[in-house]
Amino acid sequence: MFGLGGLKFKDPDKKYIRDEAHVADYNATEEIGRRVRPGKLGLYYRDLGVKYFVPYSYIDRIFIRISECAPDDSPAYYYYRLILVHGEKEFANLIINKEEDADLALSRIREKRPEIKEGYVPPADGKRRSFM
Repeated sequence: MFGLGGLKFKDPDKKYIRDEAHVADYNATEEIGRRVRPGKLGLYYRDLGVKYFVPYSYIDRIFIRISECAPDDSPAYYYYRLILVHGEKEFANLIINKEEDADLALSRIREKRPEIKEGYVPPADGKRRSFM
């Protein structure tokens, strides 16, 4: 709960990975936007206090979704969501505050596996799916 047992990562199959190769890869990788770390073995990201590991081969599509927040008495501000897709399902929705960090994360992931498709594809039935 408080990180006392060392680093562990949840994989797409919801199993935990605790081996030294992944820990060393995680520690040697730059952190982008306080949430994303594109390592040599795969992508590491943090969401709701849980650290995840996803092999690049699992990611089929990636894109950035821009969200606007308009407070009552202030100008609107934007934040950026790095969306990871497997099959036709969005499995990660990572909020990044700066556009530069979102673009950097996208480009680093594409460097690691250039065959990942980029961009949003609307569902065939025209209905937007909820994230969860």
